[in-house]
Amino acid sequence: MCNKWFQINRIKKDSNEKLLLTHLTGVSFRSLGETYQVDPSTAYRRCLKELEELPHLADVTRKYCSKFCGILVVDGKYIKVKGYERKIPVLYGIDYLTHDIPTYIFSQSESYQTCRTFFSSLRLLNYPLQAIVSDDNANIYDACVSVYPKALTQLCHNHYKENLRTTLGVRTDTTYISFMQGVEDLFSHKRAEDEFLTLAAKLYDTYKHDSLPAAILLDMQRRLSQLNAYMNNRTIPTTTNLIESYNSHLEARVKPLKGFESFKHADMWLNAYFLRRRLKVFTDCTAKFRMLNGTSSLQQTMKNPEEIGELLRLFR
Repeated sequence: MCNKWFQINRIKKDSNEKLLLTHLTGVSFRSLGETYQVDPSTAYRRCLKELEELPHLADVTRKYCSKFCGILVVDGKYIKVKGYERKIPVLYGIDYLTHDIPTYIFSQSESYQTCRTFFSSLRLLNYPLQAIVSDDNANIYDACVSVYPKALTQLCHNHYKENLRTTLGVRTDTTYISFMQGVEDLFSHKRAEDEFLTLAAKLYDTYKHDSLPAAILLDMQRRLSQLNAYMNNRTIPTTTNLIESYNSHLEARVKPLKGFESFKHADMWLNAYFLRRRLKVFTDCTAKFRMLNGTSSLQQTMKNPEEIGELLRLFR
């Protein structure tokens, strides 16, 4: 009788785990119900139960991980949650060389306090932060240096140039196209400091009598430490392309859900999603990241990679 009870519960447990894995791919509770022949509310309760049993992302990092490179690409992704008029952000970071995600924070806004809580949680995890790369968000940069005073802060060149295109109106007006091309060339690749300053000075000499380009170049000079943080550590990337690709993947999973049932549901789903991503084996990394193929990001940062089996059992 005991064995029969165990077998029945094991079958039910396996069914719930498969249901959760399907939900993490972006399948709604209505569709889950149709697939697994249960009503949507039952699918919701079963998923919630499985989500509650998973360890938090930060706890996994604390227990298993220490081999981070310390260069963190940071961004916030906004998602829809029932009961909130506007989408709300999940803030997370990707360790650049390992592609691992040490932790995240889900909050109602991307405020300074939210960002500070995120970096404080990294500090508590003993994350060896050397530098961050992010879009032009003062809250992220200010919060970072308040917790990690020695950290370098690199502004994403793509975001910086896009903001300039908007300011200059080059998509609808040809007045400053030549100047914008000069800026594009200046940030076309990583340059040595002397080379960068020489090219920037030539650009200023050409446009110093035009108030808008002159003001932009003076502001650029003021922000050089953020624009060119890579000069202090050549490993630092100059764009947030890595996390942008992760955001696209997350968007593809979230969009079909058409919003989460509650803040709690969204938070636990995100935790499971990020944990699942840390366990997925890379197959299509290219260039300098080819060496990641055949491993997961967690294996790259684990103190003892042989313990990966304990975590793989979370997603059978």
